[in-house]
Amino acid sequence: MLFNENNQYSILEFAKKLQGKTLREFLSNNDIESIEKNIEAHPGNKGKLGHHIEKYYFKYPLNSTSEADFPCGLELKVTPLRFINNGELRPKERLVCNIINYMNIVDESWASSSFLKKNKETLIIRYIDPMKRHINLLDYKIFDVHIFNIFDNPNDAQQFEQDWNIIVNKIKNGNAHLLSESDTKYLGACTKGANAISSFRNQPFNIEKAKQRAFSFKTQFMKELLDRAIKNV
Repeated sequence: MLFNENNQYSILEFAKKLQGKTLREFLSNNDIESIEKNIEAHPGNKGKLGHHIEKYYFKYPLNSTSEADFPCGLELKVTPLRFINNGELRPKERLVCNIINYMNIVDESWASSSFLKKNKETLIIRYIDPMKRHINLLDYKIFDVHIFNIFDNPNDAQQFEQDWNIIVNKIKNGNAHLLSESDTKYLGACTKGANAISSFRNQPFNIEKAKQRAFSFKTQFMKELLDRAIKNV
């Protein structure tokens, strides 16, 4: 392995090799052929650049466990940026984290939450989506790479905790079906599911089923992170 999976600095340095480059520049011909066949067979997955970076660059199997991706507690997230009409670079979307388990989360505290266990420290790889169908995702340029720790900034930590408590208290009150991303500022509870039937889940304290949701870094916060990075360049 070309990095130490138990050392965050080693992982970060390996990831930073992608900065300013494209994934294609690092892959073998066999890997490129495999990815392009997958894109051709599943055109709806065109935006899954993160899956390919995890599988072909880091050589890590895709997973959806409650643990962070790397043994050292680091979660890997790949997220797109786009240029808006005035030429400014902006986040294209929220950053989706782990699924909210309505039945279990009511017994958690913020400090020992499953959310923090998986997302306290995140290796964020941002790339620029050219928003043009004819450009292969292997040719999307990686904008930057950094590690985000929720507790590095006290204001961030306070807001994330406040948002988490708003979401959990709503579930405790039997109102998981009324959750909305507008409830919170940084940490959202976004809907997550392929269709209306399969994405409903049981909730405690109410027989009414609620849409499946996942924690997410809201687009507003992703913009804040991007602005901080650009300011510090």
